[in-house]
Amino acid sequence: MTSTSFRALLRMAVLPLVAATVVSLSAPTAASSGRDDQAADIVATAPAGQPLEVVVTSRGSDGVLRVTTTLVKTKTMALELILQALHLSSTIGAEMNTSVSIDSSTYNDSLRSQQWALTALKAETVQKTSKGSGVTVAVLDTGVQASHVDLSGSVLAGTDVISPGTSATDENGHGTAVAGIIAATYNNKKGIAGLAPQVKILPVRILDANGSGTSADVAKGILYAASNGARVINLSLGSTVHTTAMEAAVAEAIKKNVLVVAAGGNRGCDATGSSPTEYPASYAGVVGVGAVDKSLKKASFSSCGSWVDLSAPGASVITTMMRNSVGLGCGATSDYCTLNGTSFATPYVAAAAALAIAKRGWSQTTVANKLLTSATDLSTPGKDKTTGAGFLNPVKLVAK
Repeated sequence: MTSTSFRALLRMAVLPLVAATVVSLSAPTAASSGRDDQAADIVATAPAGQPLEVVVTSRGSDGVLRVTTTLVKTKTMALELILQALHLSSTIGAEMNTSVSIDSSTYNDSLRSQQWALTALKAETVQKTSKGSGVTVAVLDTGVQASHVDLSGSVLAGTDVISPGTSATDENGHGTAVAGIIAATYNNKKGIAGLAPQVKILPVRILDANGSGTSADVAKGILYAASNGARVINLSLGSTVHTTAMEAAVAEAIKKNVLVVAAGGNRGCDATGSSPTEYPASYAGVVGVGAVDKSLKKASFSSCGSWVDLSAPGASVITTMMRNSVGLGCGATSDYCTLNGTSFATPYVAAAAALAIAKRGWSQTTVANKLLTSATDLSTPGKDKTTGAGFLNPVKLVAK
C-alpha cells in the first residue's frame, strides 16, 4: 500500500477516532492535513518483513526524556498511534522502529600471538600515567561474558534492554570482544591486556544473539547508561537510517556529561570517496571512529564521511571472545579471536577517553575535542573523510 492510499485511509478511519479526544480535530484543517500526510509518510518507512513497532520519543512535564515502543498488528493501528502522538506537545518525534546491527567486517579465523594495536598506541607508556581507575565505560552491545578469565572483576551488573529483568550476559561474542579491548586484565600472564585495564564495564544488552537490534533499544540503552554512572558510552554498531529516538538519546547523554563514541561504519568508500551516512556516528557530539590496519592506512572496509572524527586499530585485532560465539568465525572453544571492523576500533577510542577522564577529570566536551586535537595526522593536513583528524594518540591525549 502506498503512502497516498494510507492518507486516504487515515482520513476515513483515523481522524474521527482522534477527533473524539482532541477538540481541534473536529473538522479537517491545513495543520491536521499536514499531520495526516506526515503520519502516512512515517508508516511508509516501516521495514518490509519486520514487525510493526511505533517509537515515540517524548519529554514529560518532569523533564525526563522517554522512548516508548508499541507493537501493532496493522499499519492502520500504527497510523492511529502516530497521529495521536503528533498532536501531543510533549512529543519530540514519532517513527517506525528500524534495525541496527553490529559494525563488523569479514572476520579472520586464526589467532595472533601479539597485540599490534597496543604497540602502535604505546599502551605501556600511557598506562604509567593512567589505567582508567574510577571510570565506567558502558558497552551497548550483545552483552558481555563477565566470567571470562580476562574480564573477571571488571564487569558490572548492567541490564538487558531486550529482555528486561534478565542479565546482560553475552549470547553472541561481539560485546565480549569490545569489552576486552577496553578493559582486559593486564600483567596476569593470560591472554591480552586492555588499553584501560582498570575501568569498569557497564554491559547494556541491546543486540540479540545474531548481533541485531532496533534503534529504539539503542536509544533506551543510551538513556540507561547515562543515568547509571557511565562516563563513556561505546556503540560498536550502526545503521544508515536516522531516527529521532537515537538522536535525542545521544543529546541527552551529552547533556549529562557522557562521552558517546560510535563506529564509523564498514561500508567502504565509493569512487567519489563517500559512504552512506552512518548513525549514530554522525549525530552532533558523537565521536565517530574509522579503522586503520597495521600499516596505519585506512582499512579497506572502513567507511568515508564527515562523521569519521579519528581512527584507531580495527584490522587484525586480537581480543577476548566467548566460546560458541555466533557468526564471528572464532571457533567453538576460542577464548580469544582476531577480528576486523570499526566495531573494534571504537573501543580503543572509548578506552583512551576513559584514561584521560581518570587522569584529568575532563568534561565530555573537553575530552571529545582533545581526542581530535591530540590525534596524529595520517594523510592530508587537517580532518578528512577517510581517517578523520588522524590516528588515536593516547599518550599525547593524557599528557595534554
